[in-house]
Amino acid sequence: MIDSIQVRQLAYGSGEYEESLRLRNEVLRRPLGMEIANDDLSGDLSALHVGAFAGERLVGILLLRPKSAGVLQMKQVAVDESLRGRSVGRKMVEYAETLAAAQGCEEIVLHAREIAVPFYERLGYAREGERFEEIGIPHYVMSKKLGRRTDSANAN
Repeated sequence: MIDSIQVRQLAYGSGEYEESLRLRNEVLRRPLGMEIANDDLSGDLSALHVGAFAGERLVGILLLRPKSAGVLQMKQVAVDESLRGRSVGRKMVEYAETLAAAQGCEEIVLHAREIAVPFYERLGYAREGERFEEIGIPHYVMSKKLGRRTDSANAN
């Protein structure tokens, strides 16, 4: 199954983007008693949207939003519950890093839920600072410096 997962960019405002809102809501908001419709989504317009697809079905999503010169913030990383632990998240993050580096990004930062810290550490991200609360749950700031990549983000 994991070999059939394809990772690619999706366009803001497209049908795939609308599907990504549903996935983000189901994975990231509803378990906390929240709804994505109440979030400020204005930053989505300037974000790079990376989706993982099993056939035509969107099974994973992450966003890269501009933070400062040479720095992007990874946000809203979500994988369909039925495919967790099967490298979908890793494939998306690796694709996003390649895409970011190809666009001249030097660093990716993120706010990792405490439960996800080991996942990001395995991918080379380092914790910065102390634990903090965001949307009512513990998080850590994490970051990774990007090296120059020779592969193409289009290789997936």
